[in-house]
Amino acid sequence: MTDPQSQVNPLGVTHTDIAIVGGGMAGACLALLFARHCPDLHVTLLERQPLPDSGAVLNLPSFDTRATAIAAGSLRIFHELGLWPRLREFAAPIQRVQVSDRGHSVGASLDAGRETAASFDGMLGAVIENAALGPLLYRALADTRAEILAPADVSSVSMTATGATLGLAGRSEPLHTRLLVVADGVGSPLCRHLGITTEEVDYQQEALVTTIGLQQDHGGVAFERFTDSGPMALLPLPQRDGMHRAALVWTCERDDRARLEALPEREFIRHLHRAFGWRAGRILRAGRIQGYPLKLSVAREQVRRGLALVGNCAHFLHPVAGQGFNLTLRDCEALARAIGRAASKGSEPGQSGPGELDLLQAYWRERQHDQQLTIGFSDRIPPLFASRSLLAGGLRQVGLLGLVLAPALRTTFARQAAGLAP
Repeated sequence: MTDPQSQVNPLGVTHTDIAIVGGGMAGACLALLFARHCPDLHVTLLERQPLPDSGAVLNLPSFDTRATAIAAGSLRIFHELGLWPRLREFAAPIQRVQVSDRGHSVGASLDAGRETAASFDGMLGAVIENAALGPLLYRALADTRAEILAPADVSSVSMTATGATLGLAGRSEPLHTRLLVVADGVGSPLCRHLGITTEEVDYQQEALVTTIGLQQDHGGVAFERFTDSGPMALLPLPQRDGMHRAALVWTCERDDRARLEALPEREFIRHLHRAFGWRAGRILRAGRIQGYPLKLSVAREQVRRGLALVGNCAHFLHPVAGQGFNLTLRDCEALARAIGRAASKGSEPGQSGPGELDLLQAYWRERQHDQQLTIGFSDRIPPLFASRSLLAGGLRQVGLLGLVLAPALRTTFARQAAGLAP
């Protein structure tokens, strides 16, 4: 296996078919998908931060202390890329999802054994820590023809008749590409430079993220708990040093973040039990807490001639149900497949290959329904469950009761959450 560092070439490339700006989870996954579906195209991945030696923790914002819930549909994509045998060593399977509403007895449960149409390899999904996922993706990239430029800071960009020209800080020669893919995160400076605006909703909330230690085995159960302040998620993690572990995402009001972060560990656990209950047993430990502001951000344009957006700069969602990364991965696969199909047919004279507008618009039309459904779900569910009104309380209880009593409805919900809905 090639060391990722040997792929880094800050000086040797001046032309490429596809340039991906942003080497986080979205950019790295897209580069792998391009390598699979477009093997004859030259792909260049540009990352602003330097990359460490193979196997070390990547010091990139995308690969921090958070964990990612990878849905069954995403696991199938990773399986097709040949990554699942490596990923499963660091992943905790999700066998069951329990959804509950604080203050009400009705809850819903999705079980991999029952919802087989929404499962992969007997799982509804799996959870992997971002710090483990990053090195795995880059080791896989080292086995492809993709070129990695790191550190590579894009200082200027101009769209041309045949794609885009990128100026790179500290480098005299620009990089010419037939397709520019922006994957550099929410609030992308590059998107602002290109005049791409976003529609945003500030939820006035924070997501507190940490790893907790449990007294008992989580048994592959993921919990989604709706409280007055917002949803809480407890996701299974692999054991470490004999400790049963889970990833916590606790949505709280913005004013409560500093107070909760400042609590001593024992007091924080007491507050956590009060909000979450004892469904996962006794909580013994709580790691370092990080807070992230919550908002919905959707780009008003995701494609132009010679340009495509993927990842958080295209759509940044509320973390409820863990849909953000899974939606991104489906976008990335669809884009790579669309360009791969076009490349296999060959470009007509005068067309720009992977940056052709008709091709990118066809990809966008294919992805619109899934994006609208997933974004709408992540935007509407938290306010419904946070509302204290009797009407909202009744509606959500009817919804949970429907999931309990109606197998067809439950399967439809499970397939959509798993990224497998038609």
